[in-house]
Amino acid sequence: MQLFDIVEAQHFCKPLPGSLLGAGQSLISLHSQLRGVTRLLEGSQHFTAHRVSLLNAVERWILFGIAGYRRALDMFTPSNAPWAHVTLYYSSFFAANAILGMFGVWIHFKSIVDVELGTPKSQKLRIRRKFRSPLGYRGSHKVFWDFFYEGCISFSPWVPPRLQQVTTPVNSDRPWPVRARNDVNYDSFIAFQAAQNFAGSFDPTKLYSVTGPLRQQLELTEGMLRLALHFANFLGVSSFAFDGLSGRGKRSKIMRMLVTKVPPRLSKQSALQELLR
Repeated sequence: MQLFDIVEAQHFCKPLPGSLLGAGQSLISLHSQLRGVTRLLEGSQHFTAHRVSLLNAVERWILFGIAGYRRALDMFTPSNAPWAHVTLYYSSFFAANAILGMFGVWIHFKSIVDVELGTPKSQKLRIRRKFRSPLGYRGSHKVFWDFFYEGCISFSPWVPPRLQQVTTPVNSDRPWPVRARNDVNYDSFIAFQAAQNFAGSFDPTKLYSVTGPLRQQLELTEGMLRLALHFANFLGVSSFAFDGLSGRGKRSKIMRMLVTKVPPRLSKQSALQELLR
């Protein structure tokens, strides 16, 4: 897998005017229409539509990643600890997708798009519909993390020292994030053990008193989100990704408005009290 270098990524990520092709388009639906296309050449309609769709997706992945992180913190109670872990997992997954996207890579279970030529104004992306992950993992999320950590080798020279740990797999195991997620998501015994561990160790006045895999996932998520925001700001990513959900403006302002909004109190309108009788 090949990624843009930092200069090439800056060119690819230059701000988008709202009139470009790809506005409001899904990457998945776009690529479902590109059957038989194996190369995207800068200046072509296909390249432009892909670039616009990918950069909008980058912004949205960052939003959903931060929003998920915010909501996971609301679930730091024993009975919700397993789902807090799952939510933090998806936050890190979204952030990792955003990071790869800024360096020209998009990974979908049906195809992968990466860089063939990074020269600004002559950039060329390739689409592969038959591929295997670097270490031969199977399963879409295991494949994704294998590719992500392979990509880290390319962009790690531009990662700030305080975030270098993000480029190293947890426990030296590339698919660790999805393995740990699957444990608490699909095995109720392990999920209950996680709830017990949380109840016995967590001090609500000290966030980082959380221990075990949940602590590892929390740290991974925070690092991934910080790195995604670092590159988005450094590379100058600016799109119209939030049109229809908010007005335009600085990313930080839009994020604060969308992420910190207090959710409605709906428990009295729901079946909760009946379920707790």
